[in-house]
Amino acid sequence: MKRYNYIVTLTLITFLTVFSFFHMFTIVQVSREVIDIVFNNLLPSLLPFMILTSLCLNLGILDIFSYLIQKPFYQLFSLTPMMSSLYFVSFFCGYPTNIKLIKEAYELSYINLEELQHLLHIASFSSLSFIFVSLKTSDTLTLFISHLLPSLLFALFYKHEKKYISFHDAVSKLKQPHLSFVKAFKKSIISSLYAFIFILGYMLIFQFIGSFLEETFQCDILIDILKGIMEFSSGSLHLISRNLPIVAFFLSFSGLSVMMQADNLLEDIPYSFTKYFFVRLFHGICSALICFFLLYIDL
Repeated sequence: MKRYNYIVTLTLITFLTVFSFFHMFTIVQVSREVIDIVFNNLLPSLLPFMILTSLCLNLGILDIFSYLIQKPFYQLFSLTPMMSSLYFVSFFCGYPTNIKLIKEAYELSYINLEELQHLLHIASFSSLSFIFVSLKTSDTLTLFISHLLPSLLFALFYKHEKKYISFHDAVSKLKQPHLSFVKAFKKSIISSLYAFIFILGYMLIFQFIGSFLEETFQCDILIDILKGIMEFSSGSLHLISRNLPIVAFFLSFSGLSVMMQADNLLEDIPYSFTKYFFVRLFHGICSALICFFLLYIDL
């Protein structure tokens, strides 16, 4: 996927460079809007979670949490202790913090490649703040259930050899963490800012493409759907008052922007992007059907 990611990104940048020469005002306006969203909304809501979750992982705090939840999570989802913690934390932190955390757990040898791939399939969620705060609708709970339920169902069918950790093993990591606090804090900040570079870059690229679509097509609903497929947050905000099942699809599919961010964050890890893409697509379709059923089917 790295080669295709590079080709796609290069093609998009070449196209947008040419586009910008003829639409300079549009490029400047969109850039201001994206930078405003990143610095006023995403940085305050995502950056603290990125830093704190990374610290908890490197300092051994997640090992304690893994010990506490390992039995119920194995009984439900057949997850290892660390996979259980990563899955649980992903409910709250959202894209792409969950992907960054899964990557760091793999690099610390907490999980293997097969476990990483499975977590990419089931532990992909939009942040709770975006669903309950940014998407202001009376059917927010329906949207959240539609987004969450397919992941839970996918997780139920996973089988993994039983693996528990003792309290002594969990505490040992806390006593002797992977890094000192200063080094872990420094690493967490640098890696989080590195992730935000990808967020800002791909948001700019896909917002520019959205501006091009607005000038090319006259159908508003088509433009909003294409925007949501490319970058889920903008499409969701535009369609939240008109079509909730499509918004449910956007949240679970995550959008091409998030997928390309994930592929860059998972650099040098031989995971299968194809499997990741089709599971996200299937998750999105299931979420849309569940949302439609809950809204419009009168039992």
